[in-house]
Amino acid sequence: MIKTKTLFILGAGASKPFGYPTGAELRDLIIGQKERRSILSALNVHGDDDMKPFERHQDSFIDEFRKSSVYSIDSFLEHRPEFMAIGKINIAAYIIRHEHDAHLRVTQNNWYMYLFDRLNRSIDKINEKKISFITFNYDRSLEQFLFEAVKSRFGPDNINAIEIMKSIPIVHLYGQLDLLQWQGREGSVYNADKKYINRLRSAPINIKLISSERDNGNPSVSAEFNKAHELIRESEQVFMLGFGFDETNLDRLHVELMAGKRLCTTGVGIDVVKKRWIDNYFRRRREAPVMVGEILFPLNCIELLQSQWFIDG
Repeated sequence: MIKTKTLFILGAGASKPFGYPTGAELRDLIIGQKERRSILSALNVHGDDDMKPFERHQDSFIDEFRKSSVYSIDSFLEHRPEFMAIGKINIAAYIIRHEHDAHLRVTQNNWYMYLFDRLNRSIDKINEKKISFITFNYDRSLEQFLFEAVKSRFGPDNINAIEIMKSIPIVHLYGQLDLLQWQGREGSVYNADKKYINRLRSAPINIKLISSERDNGNPSVSAEFNKAHELIRESEQVFMLGFGFDETNLDRLHVELMAGKRLCTTGVGIDVVKKRWIDNYFRRRREAPVMVGEILFPLNCIELLQSQWFIDG
């Protein structure tokens, strides 16, 4: 039985085991322009013969992003709103291409599988909202995995699985690529090759970034951030998985709401200076250090859960 209200906050590293790029890897993919032809097709909604305006816009975006020397496309777009729409299409182009259901069933470092295995004996208690998720990621891998796992656990009755999934709070702070089929009439299958161009064209609406989507750049007015803050308040312990500890994202989370709660994080690849900064940041705002000590901080997602998360009772 799950007695402790547990919140998972997910960064790009949490989706890495399932074939998705990290922020730095996404930057390299976008600059490499492997999906250039598809991106131009998505921009060319009316099928115009003259593609030069779209090519110039794409080239200008790539050139400016490359010269900005920032790792995060999100950070770049927040300060360059004139590239917002084309930037979102570029983001979608490389994330959608990594949608493969088979990647969700790999056994190595599969923290989704480990989590579900631990929940399996109390899956009927999920609707008591003892677990919840806040994600900074656009991909739909978490929802896809959980839905298929729940459906297979209880049989082929989609209605039952959908009801269970609706009871699990999952908040995409910056939107998601699009809905899955079971989430609504406009949903699409979890497959990189299905309706690819149409999905790219939907990216400017589905993906949300601060400079264009928030009132005066203030995330506190966002429904998504309001939901996230409420989940943080209600939680008793928090796991930050695959998180990059970008200061802007931390500020928007209002980590002071985590005061008095057990907090554990991953931190693979983070250097000593950054670790010290993270520790100081959390000490100032929640009056307690984050659990990023000698044994916890180097752990990846599954290692952290294996050592620090458990089912009560």
